Amino acid sequence: MLSRSPMHVRVVRPDRLSPDELDDYLERGWFRIGQALMTCRVVQFDGGLRPAIWTRLPLEGHRFSRSNRKLLNRNRRRYRIEIGSVTVDDEREALYQQYREVARGERSPSLDEFLHGDSEASVFDTREIQVRDGSRLVAFSWFDEGREGVQSLIGVYDPQLAKDSLGFTTMLAEVEWARDEGKRYFYPGYVLPGDATMDYKRRIGPLEFFDPDVRVWRPIAAMDGLPLATVRLESALEEARAALEERGIPARIVRYPWFEAPAWQPDLGACLDQPMVVECWPVPGSGTLLLVMYDLDRSIWALVRCLRARAVTRGRSELDVPIELWLVAERLGSRTSPDAIAGEVARVGNALRLAGK
Repeated sequence: MLSRSPMHVRVVRPDRLSPDELDDYLERGWFRIGQALMTCRVVQFDGGLRPAIWTRLPLEGHRFSRSNRKLLNRNRRRYRIEIGSVTVDDEREALYQQYREVARGERSPSLDEFLHGDSEASVFDTREIQVRDGSRLVAFSWFDEGREGVQSLIGVYDPQLAKDSLGFTTMLAEVEWARDEGKRYFYPGYVLPGDATMDYKRRIGPLEFFDPDVRVWRPIAAMDGLPLATVRLESALEEARAALEERGIPARIVRYPWFEAPAWQPDLGACLDQPMVVECWPVPGSGTLLLVMYDLDRSIWALVRCLRARAVTRGRSELDVPIELWLVAERLGSRTSPDAIAGEVARVGNALRLAGK
């Protein structure tokens, strides 16, 4: 039997978290979501599958570029920028809802859900940068403090003041605070190669990125030319699809949008955890799926048999949305080459067809 492969998304929910423990997670390419910590190699963003490249900025000896200093100083003259404890109130919620109207990507429906998720208490030491025009709140950001690191969580701004780059200004203020407090690293989250939405993070200074294959941090310039997770995944699955086609086995690469579900919902642990697979030898009218997946960590192809299941989830409209989950019924084996996995598909597929599954 095939042992369970590492998921593309991994989640832990600590009951308590010391500053040193937060530093340890950040050092290994993890990040906070709600009251959980997660890491992933790929992420769904605006309907596309993107490689998630986790980043950090070394703070020892860090100096802002001239343009960043100019922006921060200009906005300090125009606005009042202060640091304090994290606050959730009607004023911030109203600004967040304005921001949600223009922000790309999936966003929590409320600030309370963003900060706490499904938990009541907080295990993080969270602080806030707030920006005011007179008495009016026009921007704020939240960040968590570890012993040696700081992770930036969210930057919210008035869309009507987008020209003033207040969201980026609050990130610069976070970096400045972390540096002045003697922190070693600032963690702004991930960037998405192929999508410029998160590229503003590169402007804070010479970033490093976490290379999950060797588990070390490297200068972000070294990322150029490296095979990205999504490219490796699609290329390996295409090799398997081509090998299956050579054997006369119908096959196609398909996306599975609910691959994150097992990580976030323990009661869905039996569901498929792969964002992209090869569907092969479909049986018309059958609830069975024979799928080839690829393990990026171990560079092997694996064969699983899944069952279709109907479910509902709540979207932003808070209405029930019908979805189809794929439940892993059997893990049938793994192989180190596309030809070998194609042979295994042929053997298992024939057996399943004869059994009428």
